[in-house]
Amino acid sequence: MQLIRFTFLRNPFVFMFGLYFMLMGCEDTKRYAISSDDTTPPGIPIFIDSKPLPGGARVFFRFPKDEDVLYVEASYTNSSDQIVRSIASYFTDSLDIVGFDRSGEHIIKLCAVDRAGNRSEEINETVTALDPPLQHVANSMQILSSFNAILLKWNNTFTEPIYVEVNLKYLQNGAMLQKKTIFSSLLLNDIQSIEDLVNIDEDKISLDVFVKDKFGNSIPALDTTIVLLSDLVLNKDLWTLPAPGFKMAEVLQTDGNYFGGNMSDLIDGITEENNPNNFFYTKSINPWSVIVDLGEECELSRIVTHQRYSGEQSFSTQGNYYRGNNVLAYNMYIWDAEINAWEFVSRNDIQTPVVKQETDYKIIGDNGDEAFLYPEEPRFSKPTRFFRFEAIKGSYISEITLYGKKL
Repeated sequence: MQLIRFTFLRNPFVFMFGLYFMLMGCEDTKRYAISSDDTTPPGIPIFIDSKPLPGGARVFFRFPKDEDVLYVEASYTNSSDQIVRSIASYFTDSLDIVGFDRSGEHIIKLCAVDRAGNRSEEINETVTALDPPLQHVANSMQILSSFNAILLKWNNTFTEPIYVEVNLKYLQNGAMLQKKTIFSSLLLNDIQSIEDLVNIDEDKISLDVFVKDKFGNSIPALDTTIVLLSDLVLNKDLWTLPAPGFKMAEVLQTDGNYFGGNMSDLIDGITEENNPNNFFYTKSINPWSVIVDLGEECELSRIVTHQRYSGEQSFSTQGNYYRGNNVLAYNMYIWDAEINAWEFVSRNDIQTPVVKQETDYKIIGDNGDEAFLYPEEPRFSKPTRFFRFEAIKGSYISEITLYGKKL
């Protein structure tokens, strides 16, 4: 106590600051005291001004002079007939009201609420909002045709929770089918896909896209028709692997015949789903490369890699899928015959899937991991005779399959 008193005496500003809060504490005791027989509503808050925000507004106000006022509430009913509320405590002079589905003027209600729960009379005020976050998402929406798939790309400038609803319509063997898919996202930039769109008449799909938010708002983004890209599995009977040590533009063919692995197993069309110990294994240090002679010029579109299931962790249901020394990151190159050089195409990092149970790893791993050569904008590569697979992480892999078309 002496030390505190001394500090207050030596520093009058501290003393005055402390005295202020002691007095405020006395006032707050009155403010927060509950009276069961209090049925008198507080006065009306005084609206001062507002500032536009994306999908909302910042409202500036003054509290009524009632001693027991707890907060000021702003509210409105949105287009989904839901009431959206925002409150501000006694110790602030503004609040943000958000969730409007469009820019422009909106009417909100303001009222004060006291400790006993009494509400003041509501007053209507007009505020102005900027374009809401979901409008920015809708404006940025892109639909890209892919190989038996559709890609959707968008920007979420404000990283607000948004939902993208995609409604597909297409003919399959003459019958009209419909499919609905919903994506949720918080990412600044997102890419999502709808896959396995096969056996569709004329490869033509109609789609409607809507963007929704957590307030129940929904706005249309796109209404269009696209034609899917079409490719085929390339014929591995024509493929060969140059011998280990073969060099092409200073790139060496690695040796995959170590620790029970076999070089030719990489392109024999057999995976470890039903044939354990069918894999390629190298002791080369990453990065190492496998050069594939396709036997003819082709335009490439997709790759499917199959991991090794057998090995050091094969005692478990998951086996070695998505762990161990499986190749989980790689680069892809094609040979440019005009300049006699390797042309980098893209990198793919295989992500460990989120599963509900361990047996799901086996199901997903058996199906293989697919990647587009050009993931940002699916298309065919330029014609090439040679493909190069460069492993960035991992020492073994079971199978490589390529899609595309021959010239």
